[in-house]
Amino acid sequence: MIVLILGNGFTIDFLNHINQSHKILDKINVRNLFTFGSHVPWPPDGEPGFLSAKHCPNLWHLGARPSMTDDKANALLEDIITCVNVYATIHSNTTGVPRNENDIYIKAYQELSIYLKFLFIYYNNLTPDIPDTINQWPWSIYLDSIIKNTNIDSIIIITYNYDIWLERILFKLNLPFNIGIMKRMYNNIKTTIFKPHGSISFAHKTINDLSSFKINYGPELPDAPPKKFNVIYENLGYNYLVNAMIPPAGDSGRFGLEWATRIRDEIKTIARKTTEIDEVIICGLSYWHVDRAELDELLVEFHPKINIKLINPKVPSNLDAVLTSNFCNYIIYNSNSILEVLHR
Repeated sequence: MIVLILGNGFTIDFLNHINQSHKILDKINVRNLFTFGSHVPWPPDGEPGFLSAKHCPNLWHLGARPSMTDDKANALLEDIITCVNVYATIHSNTTGVPRNENDIYIKAYQELSIYLKFLFIYYNNLTPDIPDTINQWPWSIYLDSIIKNTNIDSIIIITYNYDIWLERILFKLNLPFNIGIMKRMYNNIKTTIFKPHGSISFAHKTINDLSSFKINYGPELPDAPPKKFNVIYENLGYNYLVNAMIPPAGDSGRFGLEWATRIRDEIKTIARKTTEIDEVIICGLSYWHVDRAELDELLVEFHPKINIKLINPKVPSNLDAVLTSNFCNYIIYNSNSILEVLHR
């Protein structure tokens, strides 16, 4: 078994690769999630300006702006997620505690989760095709190699990214896959993708009229079991009843969302079954303090002698320390070029 754990660095690597032919890095920024917020259409009328005082007043009053630096944007995200993580912990352990109705951070979180869905839909629409040069990308070469390798019986891909570029790449390469918990598209297929923080492709089966679209500021996050969702790659921008996405650095376990809990439990079960002959490759994880508990919960389930590799040009020191102290067969690579020689 090979387990791939992918974060934002995987998406950044992909965008850098296709920028050679598409020149899209002046239109897409996944490091700073507010940079192109004013370009994102408001769903009911298609007018650009989703990130604005008009549509996201709480985010706006906390300082969210397209002109923010990366550091300030990430600091704001961290503040919002920290507040919501604490809120979720209190309400999961206590009954009868009323919510502070004036809590701007909670309302900003609710704006953020739906804004991010339409941001990544907007980005997806900017890349209507995956270029033929994707065959030359080291990750494509590696995925093609391991999926076609008859000595590898199972490939598990855990991605914390919302975008569907990974799936579109696999479609382009004619490499079939299933979406764990949410949808089995093929039988007897060894590649399964799990998206514990959700995806723009997770579409609730109930569709409301687009004219009725609004941000839900209710006390509970909308939820549904996995059977209530379809996995789609078209018509992403409809007004679906439940938005199955958890903002970056959010700890999915704190909210008790049924769809996220099922995915999370399944990947922990898979990790628990690994042995010392299996392999884990980690790419592009930030390991922020607000989400590391969820990652740690997964990492401790892997066999201590599993072969674990980290691909990252700028390795977070705390993640490196955790992997060094827990896994004896641990290797760091600072470039994805190593993928071209692994498993060949």
